[in-house]
Amino acid sequence: MTVHPMWAQVIGAFTVVTMLSFIGIWVWVWNGRHKAKYDALARMPMDDDVIDNEETRA
Repeated sequence: MTVHPMWAQVIGAFTVVTMLSFIGIWVWVWNGRHKAKYDALARMPMDDDVIDNEETRA
């Protein structure tokens, strides 16, 4: 069974698109504009524990 040569082009293009998408997402995530948002999201679990403890005391 032989593979059509066009598949090599398709797989190569898919690999390049996937790699560029990964790099683009990585750059977007590490962009400094999102720091405040990520800091707030990182504090959310601790804030939920405080709220849960206050609700159980009431």
